[in-house]
Amino acid sequence: MISALDKSNFSLKNFLILLISLFPFTLLIGSAFINSTIILIDLLFLSILIKEKKINFFNQQTFYLLLFLWISLMINMLLSTNIENSFSRTIGFIRFIIFIFAIKFVLNKNEADSKMIFTVWLSLFLIVTFDIIFETIFGFNTLGFQNNFPGRVSSFLNNELKIGNFYFGFVLFSLSCIFYNFKNKNYFMLFVFLFTITSLVTGERSNFLKIFIIVLIFFFLMDKSLFWKKITLIFAFLSALLLIINLSTHKDRFINQTFKTLSNVNYSVVQYLKYSPYGAHYDTAFEIFKDNPYFGVGLKNFRNESGKDKYKNPEFIFSNHRQTTHPHQLHFEFLAETGLFGYAAFFIFFYFFLVRSIRVQFINKNLYQLSGILVVLITFLPLIPSGSFFTTYGASIFWLNFAVVEAFND
Repeated sequence: MISALDKSNFSLKNFLILLISLFPFTLLIGSAFINSTIILIDLLFLSILIKEKKINFFNQQTFYLLLFLWISLMINMLLSTNIENSFSRTIGFIRFIIFIFAIKFVLNKNEADSKMIFTVWLSLFLIVTFDIIFETIFGFNTLGFQNNFPGRVSSFLNNELKIGNFYFGFVLFSLSCIFYNFKNKNYFMLFVFLFTITSLVTGERSNFLKIFIIVLIFFFLMDKSLFWKKITLIFAFLSALLLIINLSTHKDRFINQTFKTLSNVNYSVVQYLKYSPYGAHYDTAFEIFKDNPYFGVGLKNFRNESGKDKYKNPEFIFSNHRQTTHPHQLHFEFLAETGLFGYAAFFIFFYFFLVRSIRVQFINKNLYQLSGILVVLITFLPLIPSGSFFTTYGASIFWLNFAVVEAFND
């Protein structure tokens, strides 16, 4: 007979699995719901470890590396220009550390549970895909949401234009799940094309570029056979993609706003940035870094510092709009808010983590782990605009991918 404690543990584990399975759904609701779910996952996970007397589960290299990263953020907070602003974001980072190991605990526990989780993620991803296509055709999504930005799709996020980040975070997990469950490669190629085109019609140029890169790399690495066939398919795919852009309403956003502006400045990236709002954000972030080179201004303080008159630069035509919540590029965000100390801490942390993970991936060839590695790597591409690394929405997607990589490191 199962004891009361065993029954309790059984229900806690199943509830934990359910919450992790449905976690992508929380990303479509809002930050408060995301944070509440992460905290609940953390508490459930810690309760299970305590009851099963498995607290030594944290005795792992990655856990100590994450603690090192957290301590570096706290040092930055203590030396920040406004501790009160940085406090909640810095202290709250601990929730992601526990969250990472909760996902690792579940994915390592039972292969059937892992399969169910990735299948649910795929199902939710397909629902979002359908909703994006629906909104592209009708101008409003399946719930009637309609944003006020022509050429952009927000799907279930209503007026928040960041569904492309959601797509970036889950597209490879979804393709991996399809590949493992449907052995017909023609079906797989159909979904590769569908998902990439769907990311295009969101109207988010930077996320589309990142998705295109990770899908392309994933396509070549997942199965090294039929190299020339893959090359042929890529050329056919690119041709179809360019045709769709030219014939769609996205031509102005993807071609005219980008390549025509580049041609007007003789394809100089520096000159291009001077005519871009992002350039004004980058310039401001770099100047803030120069004023605070060692420890930056602290998390969540760019929004205050960026509005100061001393950072106005007439060389950038959008300099009057330089004040924003973050610099829209991760490297500039790290430099401005954490300085060289924080930037170096992040570099050291990810260097050790990725070297180990890539070595394991070469041996195990697990597609879910490959998916997470590619998302983590491409997240740090320089110059390409991005959301803030430290906000709840972006951080949750990133650390979820990180957690899947870590889950398959053992």
